[in-house]
Amino acid sequence: MSRIRRSWSGAFVAAAAVGTLAVTLIPGPAQASPKEAKAAGTTAGATANIEVIASKLNNPRGLSVQADGTVLVAESGVGKPGCAPGTKCVGLTGSIYRVKGTQQGRVVTGLASSAVAPTNPYEPISAAGPNDVEANGSGYLVLSGFGGGTDDRDKLGADAAKLGTLQTASGWVVGDPVKHETLLDPDWILGHPANPEEASIHSNPWRFARNGRGFLVTDAGANDLIGVGFGGRTTTEAIFPDNELPAPGGAAAPSAKEKKALESLAPQAKTVAADGTVKVQAVPSGIVKGADGAFYVADMGGLRPGASRIWRIVPGHRAEVFASGLTAVTDLATDKNGNLIALTLTGGFQQQGPPLPGKLNRIDVKTKAVTEIPTDGKLAMSTGLAVGPNNEIYVTNNSVGTEGQLIKITE
Repeated sequence: MSRIRRSWSGAFVAAAAVGTLAVTLIPGPAQASPKEAKAAGTTAGATANIEVIASKLNNPRGLSVQADGTVLVAESGVGKPGCAPGTKCVGLTGSIYRVKGTQQGRVVTGLASSAVAPTNPYEPISAAGPNDVEANGSGYLVLSGFGGGTDDRDKLGADAAKLGTLQTASGWVVGDPVKHETLLDPDWILGHPANPEEASIHSNPWRFARNGRGFLVTDAGANDLIGVGFGGRTTTEAIFPDNELPAPGGAAAPSAKEKKALESLAPQAKTVAADGTVKVQAVPSGIVKGADGAFYVADMGGLRPGASRIWRIVPGHRAEVFASGLTAVTDLATDKNGNLIALTLTGGFQQQGPPLPGKLNRIDVKTKAVTEIPTDGKLAMSTGLAVGPNNEIYVTNNSVGTEGQLIKITE
């Protein structure tokens, strides 16, 4: 249930509208200087090589790396070319981009993509389409985002039928989180206030992970974790509670730009609790299976600085907060030492100028110590994260519009 949430992809549009987010990286390695590393709060003398692997990607989101180093990127596409400004249309512009050695390009095209055509020609197109991908035998598994219920999907026509589903690239539906949300609306229990301007049912699948012979899917719109089993059977594995934040007007009040992005993602409550707090919806995002066998799930924490949480989940048991204090975490991965890597969309919003760059943080699973991985301020609207066989880190950067990048970071 998301009575006070617009589409998850709408948050990208709002964030893009409040500042210039694109960061241009010149192909080839770049290093953060010792002075810059120290200014960023990391170890003096620390460096990171940042290399552009692919560019001109269409709304790149989640990615995965195979054992041989092949990288797969889910591209959400650009909706339907020629769609009238201000109108939502569905086109078959979603795709899977593959980088294998020196060869790269789209290996799957024609996947469903939904977008509202911008009224401003300079505004980037933010699409809902393929959000995550992994290899599956000789083919691929794709999770697509959406932003609504089955009625909303039906109204968009036949090309929208696979939006919001976990499917093979050939079109076989493995599971349907949108149908799950429509039938059960699991987070009704959180008691969000009714809003006549917003639909009660809202599903936007974001990431998935294998769980034995099945899968676990985070639904950023529905605030839950969904199990997908044999025959497409879906179960609610966890519901993520709202996060309580300082009320606007206090010392930690959000900036005007942050408020605009928050209103698109998860508007703050209109009433302030007796303890001076308000609630924002969790918005679960990244998921990864840890070396300990548990699953770790991040939430966005209303985009507020320090409000993201990382949950530890053992299927069949209550979810527990594993770490907190990060900002706008969009994805998680594990490195070869079993540590968690957390990717943030932005470090926060400013009254003037663009949002702050995103960050990469390494979290020691045993001690929970957090160490920033220096990225020279080059992360902007970064949404996808994966670790390669040599502990190299891949990130999808500039994830809104048609100037997306796949970058590689080595320490």
